[in-house]
Amino acid sequence: MKQLINLFLFVLLIFNFHLTFAQSPCDPNGIHPFCTEDNPYGITYNTATSGSADDFLGPYGYACLYSYPAPAYYYLRISTPGDLLIFISQTSVNDGTGLDVDFACWGPFHANTQEQFIQNLCSGVYQLSDIDMGNHRPTNGYHNPNDPSSWGGYPAGNVVDCSFDAAATEWCYIPHAQVGEFYLLLLTNFSLEAGRISFNRESSSTATTDCSLLAPASNNGPLCVGETLYLTCHNSQPGATYAWTGPNGWTSNVQNPIIPNVDLSMAGEYTVTMVYDGETAVASTTVVITVAPNVVVTPSVQSICDGGSATFTASGGDTYLWSTGETSSTLTVSPTTTTVYTVTVTANGGCSATATVTVQHGNLANISLPASVCSGTRVTVTPNVPGYTYSWNTGETSPTIMPIVTVPTIYTVTVTDANGCTARDSVLVTPTPTASFIVDRSFVEINDGQGVVNFTNTSENGDIWHWNFGDVGAAGNHSTEMSPSYNYTHSGIYTVWLVVSTNDGCKDSTSHVITVENPFAFYIPNAFTPNVNGLNEVFKPSGIGVSPNNYEMFIYDSYGELIYYTTELYGEWDGKAKGKLVPADTYIYHFIIESLDGFQRKYTGTVTVIR
Repeated sequence: MKQLINLFLFVLLIFNFHLTFAQSPCDPNGIHPFCTEDNPYGITYNTATSGSADDFLGPYGYACLYSYPAPAYYYLRISTPGDLLIFISQTSVNDGTGLDVDFACWGPFHANTQEQFIQNLCSGVYQLSDIDMGNHRPTNGYHNPNDPSSWGGYPAGNVVDCSFDAAATEWCYIPHAQVGEFYLLLLTNFSLEAGRISFNRESSSTATTDCSLLAPASNNGPLCVGETLYLTCHNSQPGATYAWTGPNGWTSNVQNPIIPNVDLSMAGEYTVTMVYDGETAVASTTVVITVAPNVVVTPSVQSICDGGSATFTASGGDTYLWSTGETSSTLTVSPTTTTVYTVTVTANGGCSATATVTVQHGNLANISLPASVCSGTRVTVTPNVPGYTYSWNTGETSPTIMPIVTVPTIYTVTVTDANGCTARDSVLVTPTPTASFIVDRSFVEINDGQGVVNFTNTSENGDIWHWNFGDVGAAGNHSTEMSPSYNYTHSGIYTVWLVVSTNDGCKDSTSHVITVENPFAFYIPNAFTPNVNGLNEVFKPSGIGVSPNNYEMFIYDSYGELIYYTTELYGEWDGKAKGKLVPADTYIYHFIIESLDGFQRKYTGTVTVIR
């Protein structure tokens, strides 16, 4: 390798459109040693990709750090104290015109080794988000490298310098740098064009940098047995070789080895030797591996009944966390349903393991029977759960019974679940009444608007009676008397119901049909003598219970000719046809009438006219 000197030499960086560089200095290839004299890093940019260093640098939103594309990070270590001024220039690849380059520089950071610096940077020891930008004065206009008066002021705090000027040449000034201090430099290609960036140390600078080859190493530990180990060398150089060694003779020649499913034998120190252009850098990292604890919980299952509790004890680790939030090794619970609990046990080294326990809970507090039922009613325990056992005081073992009693009787059931929990409940079974009655007559003929029927109650075990006489819409159609009477005023067929109830709500019913008719008679004479002697002069029917509605009388002669017709109730035929007395003969009559009950009747016969 060419001799490295304690000056910032020209570094040429080529920007192109194909790859996107990592935005974080903590990515495996995200940060680089600063001061090699050639361009070994192969740093490339996708100028079509926009990103912001603000994601890493904190919430202050530095205008100069909105990068297009993603930023490039470098680190450097001071080898000679003094002031350090670096000029940064950017030119277009195509035409050589100046492009815009922006930067920010942080420091100083203190660490014993390059490896420690990287680890502190990526683990949050260095809090870049705490930067005080109150005194920051970005320079304006073109920076004349030969005119210090154009350099402007310098910020305070952890930000050494920052600029967002659009000039093709920027500067980074690090005053009063001390031996062993580390600095972090971010660069962005704000022009969104392919270009070249160059750095050179201003001749008046007194500070120099340590340009030895840096190869910091790290790992993703501490690990638990069974996890994957990631080893990282944080210096990626084209053509460089890497040689890793580790416990039990383990070796690897890749830059960033991966070891899956680690065990305790893989714990210890891992060393990487990096060789690049004739120079060698050596770094090491220590891997800590811890076995997961062997979690034991006793007991693993407990059964409880209502109001009971269960206690579990875990062992095998240093700290305990139950799914209830309890942090002791012992857990006492009183769930109201079957519940699974989880405990996470952590041992020294941070490895953890989990175990589960179960509390089986009986739900027998919810069983129930009706308060009372009537004799002959099915009674079922609720809920009816398969696997439960049922024991009645009568000796029955089914969840459903149908008791029949003649006197009030209490039935009690004892239910036992699979956990041995028991519950009891009782039901009162009362006798069911027997409904019956007799009537003094089933056929009633209305006389003078009266059709009274007397009912005699012959029911047994009843306390309450409810009668329905079937006379819908009539006042008094219902009765609660034990043995009532009822007056039917209209003909019809009536169904009488008796519902007998007990004070416990048990019921029985029965019915009887009553036929009610109005009296009916219709009389038709068979001869009359229309001879004007004042006796039997007209043909006139008579009757009772005949409706004046739909009354028709037809008289026909022997030839079938209609000679008389009337709709007048009990209308009279005077023996005339067309105004003249008919001759003595036999004539045919036909009646269509309706009774007061609404029944239509028809009568046909002969009547004789006598002279």
